[in-house]
Amino acid sequence: MAFSQVTVQKTNTQPAGDNRDLDPGKLTLQIYKGNDLTKLRADWLALEKQAYGSAYHAYEWCQSWAEHIAPFENATALILTGHIDRKLHILLPLALHQHKRTKTVRWLAEAISNQNTGYWSQELLDAPHIHLVRHRLVEELKAWGVDLIQLGNMACHLDIYDNPLVRPHDNLSTNATYPAELARPFEDFVKTKRSKTTRKRHRGKLNKLQSLGKLEFKAHSSQEDTVTAVQAMIVQREIRQAKTGVPTAFSQPAYQKFVHTAFASLQKTESPTKGPVYSLSLDGEVISTCLGLISGDCYYYYCTSITSGDIMRYSPGDLLMQHVIKQMCEDGMKVFDFGLGEESFKLTWAQPEHLRDWIEPLTLKGKLAAAWERAKLHSKRKLRSNHSFWQFYRRIRALIARLQS
Repeated sequence: MAFSQVTVQKTNTQPAGDNRDLDPGKLTLQIYKGNDLTKLRADWLALEKQAYGSAYHAYEWCQSWAEHIAPFENATALILTGHIDRKLHILLPLALHQHKRTKTVRWLAEAISNQNTGYWSQELLDAPHIHLVRHRLVEELKAWGVDLIQLGNMACHLDIYDNPLVRPHDNLSTNATYPAELARPFEDFVKTKRSKTTRKRHRGKLNKLQSLGKLEFKAHSSQEDTVTAVQAMIVQREIRQAKTGVPTAFSQPAYQKFVHTAFASLQKTESPTKGPVYSLSLDGEVISTCLGLISGDCYYYYCTSITSGDIMRYSPGDLLMQHVIKQMCEDGMKVFDFGLGEESFKLTWAQPEHLRDWIEPLTLKGKLAAAWERAKLHSKRKLRSNHSFWQFYRRIRALIARLQS
């Protein structure tokens, strides 16, 4: 069964019958420009707590990007808000990038996030003519001198609602997410996803690791433990990149600082979005990590790592992943979103939900840039569907990594 990329149950505090009376035409749109997001914090957190939207637009996530990555990318946050009668109903975290005098608006932190939606109140999503908000956004960005709108990896739905920013003619993204609908008890759920042989093999690897020493699955709650686990993830991914050529998103210091700050800040009690960090250790040494986000009843599987060496034969990453899935089932989560990437293991648990890219030029310079971006997307889709090319590419990438090491 296919279902929404963003499946987050929120508490509706709006009295029955009022939602249809909300007029999107009365929205007052404003754009805040700057990388100090603290002025928006209170309203942002309040909307984040009850709105529909992706966990990757959480205040703490975006604030960490603005602090560490924006200066590195020479980008500036453009936070669009929409109010009706002084009540915040929309918050779209965007970022302005300038290259060769062309001003492009993208989602804030798009390069290191997954799906994008912005935050929308239920009252506004229930209102008629909500689709007109996209046109209003275009007009606002034109007034700011933007040349190109390039909002990638947009989820087509927000739970039962259509995403007001997505149109059928928008470009199909090269990426898809893999949301799995969870069920309890986990023991019955896993039987519907993994064969008897696979489950037996899983238990065998777990037993073998336990025979080698003290095996510990751990959920990190303190900031100190979180820092240790996140650093282990960074190191393990760097080692993997050196051996296989598989790139890591956290090779630059700015991105390392981002992920450290983001997951430490998401531990704060006032953050509606949480950032649980899990690890698997053998005799005190971390052999696998798993970083994710929780918003409402949806868990987002963000980033993982595994150690190198002989331990890999026991699939510590798979053992930790299944442990986290079990924990999410027990915690009452309804969706486990495996995120972007076409790794084959995801198909065991979920089917792909395709995303959309909104590419719209607003000026002549924007038209030239848009043509180039669409051509790149077309080429990427062609290459990703060519399995022979990818096998060749992976072999060459691994060979180069070995030569460099």
